[in-house]
Amino acid sequence: MVIEEIDLYRLSADVLENYLPTDKSPPEGFGSWGDFAKALTDGKARASDCKKIDGKMAFAMDAVLSIDIHLPESDPMQRKVPEVLFEYNSPDVGSPVLLTSNSVITHQILKLVLDTAKVKAFVIPVDTNGYTLDNAVITGNFTPMGVLKALTDSNIAAKTGAKRAVLPGLAKDLKNNIERATRWSMEVGPVSAFELPLYLLTR
Repeated sequence: MVIEEIDLYRLSADVLENYLPTDKSPPEGFGSWGDFAKALTDGKARASDCKKIDGKMAFAMDAVLSIDIHLPESDPMQRKVPEVLFEYNSPDVGSPVLLTSNSVITHQILKLVLDTAKVKAFVIPVDTNGYTLDNAVITGNFTPMGVLKALTDSNIAAKTGAKRAVLPGLAKDLKNNIERATRWSMEVGPVSAFELPLYLLTR
């Protein structure tokens, strides 16, 4: 029996191109930045070999594109992380606050991405009954009141300089309701965890 894998929302060439310096001429040997982005996602080029790309961005691109992770289709046990706050790579008062679900699978992916790309961040798991983020949004388990409780329980306000958090792109339709419930400013981030390191470099 073939077991389908979870959709990890890996980076596509189209998304990657948004973070390339398209105002400059494409790298030698490529007709366009789109061609170069395709070569990156196919593993036929490295961003760090292109001097036209900012060094930090090139490192982040190569890091997330190097990740090789495969997960089963589902987690029937809907395992939850017990922590109320994760701190990756020694974040400081200016580091981003990221909201996500409390699924063990979701955090397995997010930890791998943030550690590989060496991103400093606070990550707050919202109680979604163990559903992965995409399923939590679909089933209504990612809620404004759940976000409020997660922010409160984490005591994140004592660690960050502003009441501002990054909301997963899949939960963008909840932005206004979450802001009303929490009185925090919500910034809609990308759908893919793999895009997060690139997105955060452009903030």
